[in-house]
Amino acid sequence: MKKEKANYMRKMWILALTIFIFLLSTSSLFGQLGFYLGIQGGYSAQKIQFRDIDFDTNSSFLYGIRVGLKVMTFGLEANYFQVAHNIEFKELVTLDWGERKVDYSYVGLNFKIFFPVVLINPYVTFGYGYYTVDILNVDRNTEKGFNLGAGLEVMLGKKFSLLAEGKYHHAKVKIQDEDLDVGNFTFCGGLSVYF
Repeated sequence: MKKEKANYMRKMWILALTIFIFLLSTSSLFGQLGFYLGIQGGYSAQKIQFRDIDFDTNSSFLYGIRVGLKVMTFGLEANYFQVAHNIEFKELVTLDWGERKVDYSYVGLNFKIFFPVVLINPYVTFGYGYYTVDILNVDRNTEKGFNLGAGLEVMLGKKFSLLAEGKYHHAKVKIQDEDLDVGNFTFCGGLSVYF
């Protein structure tokens, strides 16, 4: 009976200690919790090939949005972007979208691991999602794929950050019974606002 009571008391102390450590760590966890919303823009170094056709995509501009949650050194981010060509810069601020042709788009989740230094946060990222390829007057299809990358986030106070990121994307999309390889590199910069 004494042995059972001693085991019961030991379990209660372990449970109490576990709850205390959890509450203690949670109070500091909320101080390191960040929800953010951001925009991105950059360049896609793609070389799309389809059957014996070689596409001349002029320049491929990447633009999109990201929404994420950062907890200490980990992040989970929902990301959407499009890669398009024939976008002309008429003036410094305005874009001419009239001849724009979307090459592909991505919607998915990215997992990030940050390596924080004072004000500078290098990170690695892995993403998985859906790539939609649209070849004008031919066909359009969506398939799953992944991406790997690395980046650098520079904090501008507590509310804003700038980022630079490079990624490799890989997906195979069937267009008219042919496998189209969407293996390419993207390089982008962005601005995030933390809430």
